[in-house]
Amino acid sequence: MCMRYLLFVTALAALAAGPSPVALVEAGHFKRALPLVEQRYKANPKDPEALWLLSLLKQEFHDLNASLDLAEKALAANPKEPRYHVRVAEAAGESAEKGNPLHQLSMGRRFKKEIDAALALDPNDVEALQPLIEYYLQAPSIMGGDKAKAHAIPAQITRVDPVEGYFAQVRLASFDRQPGRFEELYRKAVEARPASVDARVGLANYLASGGVKKFDEAAQHAREAIRIDPDRVGGHTALAAILVEQAKWRELDEALAAAEKAIPDNLAPYFSAAARCLARDVELPRAEGYLRKYLSQEPEPNMASPARAHLLLGRVLNKQGRKSEAIAEFQTAVRLDPESPAKLELKNPK
Repeated sequence: MCMRYLLFVTALAALAAGPSPVALVEAGHFKRALPLVEQRYKANPKDPEALWLLSLLKQEFHDLNASLDLAEKALAANPKEPRYHVRVAEAAGESAEKGNPLHQLSMGRRFKKEIDAALALDPNDVEALQPLIEYYLQAPSIMGGDKAKAHAIPAQITRVDPVEGYFAQVRLASFDRQPGRFEELYRKAVEARPASVDARVGLANYLASGGVKKFDEAAQHAREAIRIDPDRVGGHTALAAILVEQAKWRELDEALAAAEKAIPDNLAPYFSAAARCLARDVELPRAEGYLRKYLSQEPEPNMASPARAHLLLGRVLNKQGRKSEAIAEFQTAVRLDPESPAKLELKNPK
């Protein structure tokens, strides 16, 4: 076999293999990852990695019962793996938020038990330390809540992963109502790892926020996040919102087209632009078009829901004086989510 043909076959094989499910999940491509993980699970329902991944995806897609069941099976297959303990804890923790007080108590205790087990196996497990902060902040003292312990954790995380450590400090600064610390912490995250998409996007979103409005610098960080990894949507969504604030409509059109080309199955940048147009009460026909574009496909489960998009579309139409169309959108939002704020819009039409 000639070398050129061998290289061609190797390249085709690599292309066919594509990104791993883990890489897809890390990049936020849950819709792409789900069928791959389901296929792996069906091939071997006892594969702990398949169970772990499918549990994570089921939680993202809001199937909490399946998520917890799969996580428990992964843990039973390998109790020595810290990630599986954390997975059970995370599934139990979200389940606790949805239940009655007795269920909350049971799931809260399960959460703490599994986090403690993960940290017994690896005391520096960042994935276990991060949710532990929230537990210490929110749990009552009778269940082990301890704000002093929560404040001690970020320093430990920072030694392992500085970016996540600074993000943990941002969370505590928010809890302590110290917004004046945010900018310094986000900048430290970028300085610690300039190639971190999360750090760049975090700083960009902060700089573009209402009380700061450093839009030029925010745009620089959003563009750098896109340059680092155009396959992750965070930089694209941040840039879209920033360009609306700057009223740079031609650049916005270019940015949205580039985002859709890079990530055709995640149209979140269109929603981001529409939401900012609505908030500023500008370019409402654009906002309408962006929301209809966003609703043209199923969103990623961690992005704005269809109910949320229909709510905003109703508000956009209402502002344009198209009352009957707005009411139809509010009704759709309530049908998709009975707890949608669109209920108030229907009760108190303006």
